[in-house]
Amino acid sequence: MIKNLSIKLFVSLSIAGCISTYGQCAPVSEFSENFDALFCCNMGVVPPCWDSYVTQDGGNQIISNTAPASSPRNVYQIGYNKVSIVIMPPLSNINAGTHHFKFKARVNPGSAPGFLEFGYITDVANISTFVVLQPIIISNGTYNSTSERTFDVPTTVPANARLAIRNPGATFVGHYWDDAIWEPKSNLGTDEIKIDNVKIYPNPFKDAINISGVKNAEVLKVTDVSGRVIKTIVKPSSEINLSDLKSGVYFLTIQLKGEKVQTFKVIKE
Repeated sequence: MIKNLSIKLFVSLSIAGCISTYGQCAPVSEFSENFDALFCCNMGVVPPCWDSYVTQDGGNQIISNTAPASSPRNVYQIGYNKVSIVIMPPLSNINAGTHHFKFKARVNPGSAPGFLEFGYITDVANISTFVVLQPIIISNGTYNSTSERTFDVPTTVPANARLAIRNPGATFVGHYWDDAIWEPKSNLGTDEIKIDNVKIYPNPFKDAINISGVKNAEVLKVTDVSGRVIKTIVKPSSEINLSDLKSGVYFLTIQLKGEKVQTFKVIKE
C-alpha cells in the first residue's frame, strides 16, 4: 500500500533520461493547473500527480517566473535536439469524448516560431510510447488572444493513456505554457453551428461535412489549431469530403463573395 502519494521519486534511465513523478494517484475527471504553487528552477518540477521526462543529454523543463507570464509561474521547455515531456495526471475519462484540453502557450519574444506536440503517453517510463495527436506551432511572444489552444482527444486513445506536452527539440526556441485545463466541452459545436443563415453539420463529423445557407462561396480553407492551412477548396460545394483528416479540432473558414469571411470550429471524429 502506498502511504504517501506526494513523495517525489526519481528513476534514472541510464540511456534515455530521468523521470520525475509523484507516485500513483487516483484518476480525476477534471483538472485546472496554473503552476503557481511551484517554484523555479529545478529540472523536471511538476505538480502532484503529474510527471516529467527530461533526457539526460540536455533536455530542459523547469517552472519559470520569466515575464511576461499569464500568472506568476509557468512551464518552460527548451533544448534543440533534446526532448522533454510534461505528463498530465491520470484521467478517468480520457477517451470519453466529453472533455477537451486547453492551455496557453508563447515563445521567447522575437524568436522564430516554436514547436511543441500535444499527445499522450502509455508508459511514463518509456519515452517511445508518446503518440502525437496534434503538432503545435507557436509564434506569439506574449500571452495574447492567439495564445490559447484547445484540443479534442479521440475516443480511440487507450484508457490508461496520460495526456502530455512534448518538446521534440525541433527548434532552439524557448517555450512557455500555462493554465492547463481538462474540462467538459461546451454544448456549442456538439450539434449544429449556426451563424446568421449558415449551418455546418454534422459536428462532430466522420468523413464529410455539409454547408447550407451559403451563396457565392469563393474559397473554403481548413486550418488546424496551430493555424496551419490543411486544405484550400475553391468554389466549395455544399458537401465537403474531409475523410483524409486525422481526428481532432479544425477550423473551416468560408470566404463569401464580397470578401465576407466566416469561421467555424469543427471536430473530426
